[in-house]
Amino acid sequence: MPIEFNGPFAASVRFLLEPDAANPGPRLFALRELLHRPPDDPEVAAAQRAVMETGPVPAILAAQNPEGWWIKPGPGYSPKYTGTVWSVMFLAQLGADGQDARVRAACNYVLDHTRAPCGGFSADGKPTGLIHCLQGNLCAALLDLGLLGDPRLDAALGWMARSVTGEGIAPAGEKDAPLRYYRSGNSGPNFACSANNHEPCAWGAVKVLWALGKVPDAQRHAARC
Repeated sequence: MPIEFNGPFAASVRFLLEPDAANPGPRLFALRELLHRPPDDPEVAAAQRAVMETGPVPAILAAQNPEGWWIKPGPGYSPKYTGTVWSVMFLAQLGADGQDARVRAACNYVLDHTRAPCGGFSADGKPTGLIHCLQGNLCAALLDLGLLGDPRLDAALGWMARSVTGEGIAPAGEKDAPLRYYRSGNSGPNFACSANNHEPCAWGAVKVLWALGKVPDAQRHAARC
């Protein structure tokens, strides 16, 4: 059926809806986010297939190891922009289908290998590598890819929220505490981070709030916010 859109931004929306084999994501997002078409809408379904068949998403997936990682196994933060963590974030931002077996394998790999014992996402898989921007980026990506309700993601969302408020987390200097901040990563409440000289980090704050905003109102609870 023909797509109709009226208003001052109609020309821009029509531009975003134009099919583009090299970059099919904008059409998918325009249908879903601007026209509010449901997932079972035929045009949304066709746009989702296009994302998985042409453009950057299949290129990223072609480089994936069958076990779910990219470049090398492990936490996946390194190398930057091509490792596992980055590939999962890019897949989400490009509109990949979270039900695809390869995408789901990547999500499961990150959930099993990138979290520290506290449950949060870490650049090195340890408490020393917990940073706010990574928390927000990965939580947002996994929510977009359909992992809401997975207990591993719930744990990551819980840590992300608590690391901002400081609830139940000891200062970095209390090295015998079972749960504490680290001078090498999340170094204190209110978005304090070692990457920002232990001051509140606006970059990290934006990513955390972006992720928390993706949790539906009806499914928010104390462990997630």
